[in-house]
Amino acid sequence: MHEAGHSGNGAAHEEHSLANYGRRIQHDAHALSATVHDATAGLEGYVTAQATRRPYTTVGIAAGVGYALGGGLSSWLTVALFGTVTRLAMAMAARELGARVSPNGPVGATKERS
Repeated sequence: MHEAGHSGNGAAHEEHSLANYGRRIQHDAHALSATVHDATAGLEGYVTAQATRRPYTTVGIAAGVGYALGGGLSSWLTVALFGTVTRLAMAMAARELGARVSPNGPVGATKERS
């Protein structure tokens, strides 16, 4: 709603608006940076805890992610590796489930009776 004869005032208003916009962008950038830092610290703590508790699982996951991000190898090798890893993971999961469900300990374990 500026009249054509007041172009100087419009320029000052425009500079003020640009300064406010710049401050908002700076504030938003700082907030985003803090959020990313917090998320990174949380992720780092989680990965460190998992690597301490389950080192082989962590290495396996890292290798799988690296393999996938690297584009994998030839398709027949990928199928063979995936099949082997899947069978191994299922065997480990079955053993763990058996250990949790069975009151006598791990699957296949024998107890001496007196």
